[in-house]
Amino acid sequence: MGADRNILIIDDDRDLVNSVRIILESRNYRVRTAHNSEEGLKRIEEEAPDLIILDVMMATDTEGFDLAYKLNRNPQTKDIPILMATAFPQKMAQEGPESFQHILGETWPVSLFLEKPIDPEELLSAVEDLLSG
Repeated sequence: MGADRNILIIDDDRDLVNSVRIILESRNYRVRTAHNSEEGLKRIEEEAPDLIILDVMMATDTEGFDLAYKLNRNPQTKDIPILMATAFPQKMAQEGPESFQHILGETWPVSLFLEKPIDPEELLSAVEDLLSG
């Protein structure tokens, strides 16, 4: 299923990172990890991933969004899908970015939102959808 697909997880919650890694590796995805945006950028420079799973809040409340915007503006990384893992209520994710523009002021640079705590089946479904699209 996931053979040769490279996924980068960027999240400061090491327990969550390990859980997500186990789930993805069980489907034969190659998984690399980073625990902040700076480390994540280094991993991306070493080898561009096929998909990034990114936390919203790390050292700051917007660190994940800041990194996503940076990646979205870079011609070399703008086409990498980003699955944003968030503790935002599901309603916010379902309503879409238009309802929350006042928070960020521009279009959200992510492909899909996934609510924490992460359900393994939802994670796998989202990953498969993003990698096949």
